[in-house]
Parts: sequence; structure tokens; C-alpha cells
Amino acid sequence: MKIISIGLCVGILFSASVSSSAIAEEKSKAEPSQSAEPKAVARLTTMDVIDLLVKENILSDQRAAELVQSIVSEKTAKLSDDANAADEESKLDAKIVRVPYVPAFIKDQIRDEVRLGLRDDVVGDVIGQAKYERWGVPGVFPAWVNNLTFSGDFRLRAQADIFADNNSLINNLYLDVNEVNSSRSIALDPDFFYNIEEDRQRLRSRLRFAVNAKVTQGVDVKMRIATGSNNDPVSTNATLGNSNKPQNLVLDRAYIKISSELNNHTFYGGRMKNPWVGTDLIWDSDLNFDGLAYKYRPLQSANIFSEDRIFDTFVTLGAFPLAEVELSQNDKWLFGVQSGLNWSFNNQDKLDIVVTYYDYKNIQGQRNELNSNLLDYTAPDLAGRGNTLFNIANNTVATDEVLFALASDYNLVDLLIKYKLANFAPINVVLSMDYVKNIGYKQTDVLQRVGSVNNLLTIYGNETGEAHNQGYQVKLDVGWPSLMQRGNWKVSMAYKYLERDAVLDIYTDSDFRGGGTDVEGWVLDAKYAFDDATWLGLKLISADEIDGPPFGQDTIQLDLNAQF
Repeated sequence: MKIISIGLCVGILFSASVSSSAIAEEKSKAEPSQSAEPKAVARLTTMDVIDLLVKENILSDQRAAELVQSIVSEKTAKLSDDANAADEESKLDAKIVRVPYVPAFIKDQIRDEVRLGLRDDVVGDVIGQAKYERWGVPGVFPAWVNNLTFSGDFRLRAQADIFADNNSLINNLYLDVNEVNSSRSIALDPDFFYNIEEDRQRLRSRLRFAVNAKVTQGVDVKMRIATGSNNDPVSTNATLGNSNKPQNLVLDRAYIKISSELNNHTFYGGRMKNPWVGTDLIWDSDLNFDGLAYKYRPLQSANIFSEDRIFDTFVTLGAFPLAEVELSQNDKWLFGVQSGLNWSFNNQDKLDIVVTYYDYKNIQGQRNELNSNLLDYTAPDLAGRGNTLFNIANNTVATDEVLFALASDYNLVDLLIKYKLANFAPINVVLSMDYVKNIGYKQTDVLQRVGSVNNLLTIYGNETGEAHNQGYQVKLDVGWPSLMQRGNWKVSMAYKYLERDAVLDIYTDSDFRGGGTDVEGWVLDAKYAFDDATWLGLKLISADEIDGPPFGQDTIQLDLNAQF
């Protein structure tokens, strides 16, 4: 009987389950939006069956309670899983950005803006990687190209030379010695004389372009080309108005510079910029030197006499060949040694003291033996205006033969003192004094070299042989330290006095009465930068002879300069 009852109950339970499933399926088809209803029906039907089994004593109350608890636990777990799933779905929905419909033209505009914004960055990254990896991309050069730096300047000049009314070619004292020596004659040829009477106006230009190659740390090779002439060491000007012929370019500089790690040892070799600290009393600003130079500069140190001062010292040595004499051991040289000291005071004032000794070797003339020309090499390759000369030709056949050479030796002692005032900073106020004396000029040696007292008249420009061997310059500079910024300016005023044999005339300032010695006068110079690295300059020069025949000249120079 129990078996029949159990079977009946199981059948009822199965029927209830099937019925609930069928009812749920029908309601799901009829009402798809109410998916929770079939589950509720299934749950109530099951509970009714359990109650019926308990009433029929088929299930005990304990077993029925366990079944109910099991059903409740299962439903609770399912509900918890559904809640967790809903919560995860809600979190996912919160992270999702709902993008509304974007028209095609807006998409194109956004795409273009992003492309333009990223292009520069992308191109920069690609080019940088290309340079690093040496790709075949335009603009990528070998590594040595990155070690080159370039600079230069251009100057356009209008110049007027105005000669004094009392200038005169008396006694042939203003001969062009280079022309005379070339022809070995002193005939009255107009080409043999400098123009000191007819005023002259010229338009001139100068271009200089420099390259610096950094070979390695502390080693540089420097080169500069410039307009100019192979026969003029003190000027790179080119005079315009030559039937529109192209101008010449010359190798103005080519040298190597080697510096120590602390930059206190520096070596120069080749055709180099002027290694000497000085003014244009002795050297023209355009002059470059062929040879070797070494500069030693110890580190700046505190002055042992005062804590308020800092001093810096340097020593420069130089050896420069002037001319090689192939068939003789008497090559012409310039040797020099320079020592400098500067103090920087507590108030930023600065005092510089520089002492230099220049020793020219084998440059003085030697008179030929009778009817010989073996000593012709002692005549200078180039000569300027002012130094005492004499005729070294000694020919009884051609008695009018002339070959001029220097009558004196040249051993120069130069003292430069410069004081810079800092009270007007950033405006510089600098007062300088430069004094030079040729201690190599000795009257007895000159007369002995000429030959005899009867040959004194063969001395060109100094018939008595007396010493005129001193020179000096006093100068005041006021203005900005450079003209690279718009509105900067500089002015200077100088008085210069240079006796006949104080220095070698071929290397002096070519603007000061055309260069040379036996000259004194004033120089006023003003510059104004009307734009960055571009400035105008006006220079006024008034110079006269010291003890020679009348030779006065005023020079006006108007310059337009650009530096790059």
C-alpha cells in the first residue's frame, strides 16, 4: 500500500512539475515580458506536494523540513548569483561610454586635426631615429658634419681720402718702395710714387666666411676665406668699380688649435689669428700670422695681498717665419714672448697689464759687395711707408741701380695698460695706453751698415741716422661690449703717435693715413646697431707727418656691417 502511495505521490509530483513547466512555457509564449511568473508557480506547486506527502505520512515532518530548507537554499543562492551578475553588469555599464551618432564630415575634421597635431611629433621622432641610425633620409649627414660650425661677416664701406693742401713729392721721399725694388730703378715714373695730393673716393666691400671643425674634445681646425689681395697682409677690402670683374677670395686663415682639459694650455699652428694681446698701434686688425704659438694661462687665483682682488696671468710664445731664404741660412723670422696680468677688483673694475717683446731676425739689409747681388735677399719682400731704408745695390756699371732695404734691426718692447670701469655697467668704459720702443735701433749700427758717412744720403727718409724709434697710443672706449643686439652702441676716441722706426711699417693700421709710420693724429669712431647683429659705423681720422716732408690726410669711413 505504501508503495502504491509513494508511486502515486511521485506521479503527482512529476505531473505537477510537468504541469508547471507547461504552464510556464504557455505563459512565456503568451506574456514574454513576465518571465518571473512561471518560477513562482513552480515553487508553490512543489510546496503543495510536500504538504500532501506529509499528510499521507509518506514524508516525516523532519524530512519535509529538510526538503523545504534545501529548496530555499537553492533559490537564495540563485537569487544571490543573479544579484551579483546584475551588479557586475551595472559596473560594466558605468565604464562604457555611449557615443551618439557622429556625422561623416565631423569625423573627417577630427581626423585632420589629430593628424596635424601628431605630424610634427612623429616627424621629429622619425628624423631623430634616422639620424641616430643613419637612415637614408634627406637631411641626415655623416657624423663629422655635426662637428662643423659656420660664421662670417660682411661690410660695405664708403671711404673718402682728403689730402692736405701743402702735401708735396719733395726729394722722392714718398716712393712706392715695392715698385722701385721691382724695377731696380728710381726713374721719375708716376707708378713709383704714392698719391698724396689728389683726393680719392671709393666704395669698398669685405666678406669673410669662417668654418670651425671640432675634431675631438680640445682639438679644433679653423679656416676662414675672405676678399682681399695676395700682396696685402693688412687689408681684406675689395674696391668696387673694376669693370664688374669678379672679386678675389683668399685663404685668410687655416690653423689647428689644441687646448688642454682645463683650457690653461693652448697650442696654435698654421695661418692663425693674431695671438698677441694689444692694440692697432703695432698690428693692423686684419693681420694674420703664419707659424706657431703657445699660450699658458694658469687658473684664476686669489691675490695673496688682498681678498678683494682676483688675478689672472698668461704667457704667450710665438715663432713666425717671414721669408725663407733657400740658398742661405738667414731665413727671416719673428719671435715673440708676452706676459700679462689682470686684476678684477671687488667693485668689478678690471686692470690689465701686458708686456711684450718682439724680436725680428735677419730682416735688416746688408750692402752688396762691389758688382755683386748675393745679398739682394736682404731687401724686404714687402715694404710700407716710413721706415728708414738704404740702397744695398753696389754696381759700378749701373750706377743708378736701386734696391732699398731696412737700415735698422727691429726689437720691440711694448707695454699695454688698460683699465675698465664697472660703475656704468652694462656700459663699458675702458681707458688704455699702449707704448712701444724699438730698442734694436742703434745709430752707430745703422751708419756702419750703410757703409760710411759719405753714404748717409743713401738712407731713405732719415739722412742723419738719428733714432726715431718710439710710439704710443691713448684711447677711450665707451659703449656696449658687443653690437649683436638692437640698440647697442659704441664710441671711441684715440690719439696715436708712431715715429719712423718704432715698428715695422708694413704691418701697421692700414686705415691710419694709409698705413705706415712717421705719423701722428686723432681717430674718432662711432657704431650703432639698428638691428640685431647689424650696425652702422662712422670713423673720422686726421693724421700728419711727425718729422718728414708734409703729408697730411683726413679719412672718412661710413660702414654698414652685418654679422652671422
